[in-house]
Amino acid sequence: MSGNKKEWLKLSTIEIFKTKFFRFRSDELKLPNEVIQPKYYVMEFSDWVNIVALTKNKELILIKQYRHAVERVCLEIPGGSLNPGSGETPENAALRELVEETGYVPSEIRLLGYHEPNPALMNNKLWTFLALGCEKVKKQNLDPFEDIEVLTFPAKDALKFIRTGEIRHSLVITALHLAEDYL
Repeated sequence: MSGNKKEWLKLSTIEIFKTKFFRFRSDELKLPNEVIQPKYYVMEFSDWVNIVALTKNKELILIKQYRHAVERVCLEIPGGSLNPGSGETPENAALRELVEETGYVPSEIRLLGYHEPNPALMNNKLWTFLALGCEKVKKQNLDPFEDIEVLTFPAKDALKFIRTGEIRHSLVITALHLAEDYL
């Protein structure tokens, strides 16, 4: 990689807002060229997980849920946040989210990789897992504010859903591309 490899120097931080799930802060920074950036806004989140889950019959497990920020129902894969401050591993969070949201339990789980959802504004990672041999063995155990419908489709349809715009969530699109060899 070419380009500027120098880090920016953080001179100060002001916490603007904090909840159990995220923190919003403003940093004063000194850039490598000595220019001072007085307010650089950062959102701190716990790491997230998402799971490309396949049944024993090679069906992809998808979920439909309303997303208020875009004011529509979205077609996605299971996922969620690591429990803040719990020390939970990404793999355990992935298994927990898959079972809670869908009731499916895998015979095998593999890490496909992680990426940074928006490194310009956010500090967290998204860990993507592949769950194989999933069987529906439990009931959904949703959080009080979740309303999720579970659907299954032939795995080969996943990339078609991206092309047709049925799946528009960029983090889901990335995960499906990471799992492309298994679809």
